[in-house]
Amino acid sequence: METRRTILVETGDGLTRVTLNRPERRNAFDRVMLEELRDCIVGSGSDPSIRGIILTGTGSVFCAGADLHWMGSEVVSVWEARRDAALLLDLLRAIDECPCPVIGRIQGSAYGGGLGLIAACDIVVARTDVTFSFGEVRVGLVPAVIAPFLLRKAGDSFLRRYSLTGESFSASVAKGAGLVHDVVEPAVLDHRVNEVAGFLTQLAPLAVRETKRLLRQLRDLPEAEQWKMAVEANVRARMSAEAQEGLRAFREKRNPTWSQAGPQ
Repeated sequence: METRRTILVETGDGLTRVTLNRPERRNAFDRVMLEELRDCIVGSGSDPSIRGIILTGTGSVFCAGADLHWMGSEVVSVWEARRDAALLLDLLRAIDECPCPVIGRIQGSAYGGGLGLIAACDIVVARTDVTFSFGEVRVGLVPAVIAPFLLRKAGDSFLRRYSLTGESFSASVAKGAGLVHDVVEPAVLDHRVNEVAGFLTQLAPLAVRETKRLLRQLRDLPEAEQWKMAVEANVRARMSAEAQEGLRAFREKRNPTWSQAGPQ
């Protein structure tokens, strides 16, 4: 395991596990954590041997959002404020645009910007006893940078309901809104996360990455362009060495050997 200033990184069996590691600050992020997380996600995603990334935290809180001691400096300039907001956006985009899937293992409650991390993940598994809230409005801030990700994941109605009041909501409410996918008892959190991660390691690696990339691209296109892109993606995948190996294995009633599929 690699210990950095604010995160822990462990890689093995085709997976990278990234752990927020500021429990004394409830894993609230400052500039150093934002940079370390962004660089780690980008680096892991660019490694073709990595099949998935698990994002989690130490202690009883997954992420409390921005560290208010860091945010609350009275000498911050407009330039510095803009730089910090852009850095948070860079991190959220790195998760969203990461070539391989990112699984959120939500072992504790999440607040403010922590909800942005969750919204950017592809798959989210949370404990039944965790709670969430948008705390920005309580201290005169606005959940601005995380809003686009939350709107896309959970929708306008949900975001209006909870970001305007700042009240807490449960994991079951988060699941109902689509922010969280699986809600499990604390004792089986790791079992479920490992099970989902295990799915990723058994699948065609390039096909998984191409599927995530396609879904991201489709959402920003008009319908006619979506159809065209879908057809081309289908043809490209069907002609790939990976698909040839997968279909051959199906016919031969054996497990595919993706490492022998060759380059695309």
